[in-house]
Amino acid sequence: MAKQNDRPTLATVAARAGVSIKTASRVLNGEKHVAQATAEKVEDAAAELGFRLNPTARRLRAGGRSPYIGVVLSDADDAFQARVFSALEAELATVDLRPVVTVIGDDPDREQAFLDECLANDLSGIIVVRAHPDAADNYARAAAASGIRIVSFDPAVASRSGEGISVLAGDEAAAGRLAAQQLLDHGHIALGVIGDHSTSLITTRRLEGIQSAFTGRHDVGWRAYMREDAHDEASAKNVVAAWLGSRSAPSALITLSATLTQGAIDACRRLDEWPALVGIDDFPTAELLDVTVIDRDVETMVAEAVRSLQDTVGEEDGRLGGGAGDENGGPGDGASLGQDVFPVRVIARGSGEELPEQERRLSARNS
Repeated sequence: MAKQNDRPTLATVAARAGVSIKTASRVLNGEKHVAQATAEKVEDAAAELGFRLNPTARRLRAGGRSPYIGVVLSDADDAFQARVFSALEAELATVDLRPVVTVIGDDPDREQAFLDECLANDLSGIIVVRAHPDAADNYARAAAASGIRIVSFDPAVASRSGEGISVLAGDEAAAGRLAAQQLLDHGHIALGVIGDHSTSLITTRRLEGIQSAFTGRHDVGWRAYMREDAHDEASAKNVVAAWLGSRSAPSALITLSATLTQGAIDACRRLDEWPALVGIDDFPTAELLDVTVIDRDVETMVAEAVRSLQDTVGEEDGRLGGGAGDENGGPGDGASLGQDVFPVRVIARGSGEELPEQERRLSARNS
């Protein structure tokens, strides 16, 4: 039995026929005004590869604009991505659009196959919540080849962005800086930093922000406690447990995602050791657990993403077309949106405001 990723895609049909993805899509969707010889090459290539379009695509084209938007997640269990998707589903419904979702995990081939299917089925747009680092180039190619509108919450796509792509990202460097500064302001100089996928642009920018907070502070130790290989709750828990079990444990922790924050909290609970903690990205139980986080306004970002899709509906065939920044810096209706950066803020709930142990003891004696 063939693996899912071995299935022929629109891109492989186009390559076999020697045409662009856009031309292959036009032929297979039954559009007119394609040269007969070209159409035959595409149809022959599709038959040889066993490629079949979803029949929904033809029905949708007959009715005008597709009501479907492709949504790409890397991890459905990640609190930030789950929050974005929940808000997206509700916001899309207000404008009569519906999400078609894929969870790519750590598989860029699955992401490419989903992108091909979105193009083949003539979806009205694609919203990328998190992309695989190796797949970012694919979106620029898809936008250029098909004219499909793509909106991304992942800044990695911004570095390859072009016509038809807009990026709505949080200020990741500011998130890292604010997390570190919150702990420095409360007297911590031994900081444990737990990250995930150091090749990710999000992680890289958050680390740059953390480092910027230490400029001129030669008394701060953090590199000895830097871990960039924690990729889930279990690995984060193991890292924190090892630190807390050592004689030179950090007095404070910075976790670079909500998933890692939850793993760190699990380790603290099991060992009954509670260093100060600031996590980046909020999560459902953070308020209950008094966890200080750095967060952004997800609802505003989602509303802006959907608005950018709505503002760029083409008049000729109902497809969502290109867009550009308006006079206020938000998405408008020109050729390319570029990147909008949304501010982040500290939500202080207690864990990030804990003093180092020695200062806590001194404060207790003086009280």
